[in-house]
Amino acid sequence: MNKYSRDDLDANALRRLLSEDQLDALAELVSRSSALLFDSVAGKGCWQTEFSDEERRVICQRIMVRMVGELFKPQQSPNSRGPILH
Repeated sequence: MNKYSRDDLDANALRRLLSEDQLDALAELVSRSSALLFDSVAGKGCWQTEFSDEERRVICQRIMVRMVGELFKPQQSPNSRGPILH
């Protein structure tokens, strides 16, 4: 296990859960939405100037892992409350 980084394990987990087409589409969507989010908070062009290609790839991959993890986690009981958007 020591020869793998956390990102390698995350990428492998995504490949087990999604097809290559789904993974490509999700990566593109997360990349575009992350760019919009960073630019709206920090200013136009921030996503490109503040982070290298590798840093952006890692950020997007971690977002995808979190999103997919939320989608595939076990169902909560009907009495529990879901997440609340503020």
